[in-house]
Amino acid sequence: MLMFATAVMAQVSIHIEVKSDKSYDSIFVKSPAKLQTKQLLKAAFAPSVTLQDKESLKPGMYEIIGDSTMLSMILIPSEKNQKFSLKIDDKDVVFSNSKENTGYINYIHDMAAFSNRLDSLNALFQDAQKNMPQYMLKVFVDSLSASARRINMEMREYQKQTAAKNAGTLLGSVIATSTYIEDPPQEIVTNRRLFQKYYLEHFFDNFAWNDPRIFNTPIVAHKLKEYCNMIYQIDNPEYDSLVVDALNRAKVNQTSYEYLFDELEHVLGSNISPYKVEHTYIAMLKDALQYPKLDENRERRYKREMGFIDKNHAGDTIPNFNMVLANGDTTSMYDIQSEYTLLYLQHPTCPTCHQVRNRMKDFDKLNKAIASGKLKVVMVYFEDDPKVWNNYIKSKEANPNYLQGWNYDQSIDDNNLFDTRTIPYMFLLDKNKVVIKKDLLVNEIEPYIDYLKIGY
Repeated sequence: MLMFATAVMAQVSIHIEVKSDKSYDSIFVKSPAKLQTKQLLKAAFAPSVTLQDKESLKPGMYEIIGDSTMLSMILIPSEKNQKFSLKIDDKDVVFSNSKENTGYINYIHDMAAFSNRLDSLNALFQDAQKNMPQYMLKVFVDSLSASARRINMEMREYQKQTAAKNAGTLLGSVIATSTYIEDPPQEIVTNRRLFQKYYLEHFFDNFAWNDPRIFNTPIVAHKLKEYCNMIYQIDNPEYDSLVVDALNRAKVNQTSYEYLFDELEHVLGSNISPYKVEHTYIAMLKDALQYPKLDENRERRYKREMGFIDKNHAGDTIPNFNMVLANGDTTSMYDIQSEYTLLYLQHPTCPTCHQVRNRMKDFDKLNKAIASGKLKVVMVYFEDDPKVWNNYIKSKEANPNYLQGWNYDQSIDDNNLFDTRTIPYMFLLDKNKVVIKKDLLVNEIEPYIDYLKIGY
């Protein structure tokens, strides 16, 4: 069945023909980057439809969606002259009056050819594993590996040349940003530390920082997800400077810099992100505050963030504070003597705090460490509500094996002693109240007890 959808706008005329055995009830032009969605067809089996709209599409990459099926990608290079047509069938997509889209389709076809060649090598490897004698396998695999490296080199060279030919266009930026980085030197492949450093150092080598349109494509989201995952898995302060270097590259364009910072902050700096890497986020903030083009709102927010998080690091002594205990005695954090202390900042009615407390009570190694006298767990409520405190210490929630305290004078909050925006917030301390582990997670408690041999 042949279906037509035409968007006719002030500067836009995108004519779409879909030839398929399936009849689509709806056809959309949708941005994977959440820019815009245009509904071009919504009439079951309608042969054609015209949508009039004065708003042009923002530059970027869009998907043509038939119902829930992605039919094609299209490039919108600029706000002006968005006039072209495309024909989609089950095997191919053909563009008219759009040089960049035609170039992108050709690029996709050529990249698929490289991928097919690599798949053929993989099929040969799988077959050899099943049928080839072991003494012959290594030589054959070495030959396949060499062939794969040659194909990858050819593919990168093709990408570089095609990006160069289309320099200054959205197509050129898409291809450049998609280009794989050079393989690391063989001498560092077996060195895990150098291997990780190489990829962090070169990850953005081909990125089109000077073209903010690239952020309106799905390519960037995939790359940043991979990049943040690497940083989280490595979790090494030695490499924070490499993240700052990437941000400095992005400063060739302020829009690019702000986009990259915001995306990294969302994953690596957010209190609710499971992939938070605080030391990397601190390095990012310190660098950002030196950026002369930083606007006042960002500067104010980044300084506030630094005020919360740049404290109480491993090796620092925590600040002292007062508390009243469950029996009514008053004391201070420094008065509590123990070889190790687990400081747990919480709110008694916080659901997450409740869940963590319930998990902790069943930790055998934690309970043994407490029984040995070498570890004290100090749970501290730090807000100004005597009723909440009194209800808590009278309830079963208040574990008698822990010291339960209330920071009755609110010095923790008033003096911003800790980053309590997200709770529970735990520290593992030595006998001098020096931080061993900041922001200790519940699933890290017993591994640290093992590592320090507390109660053994």
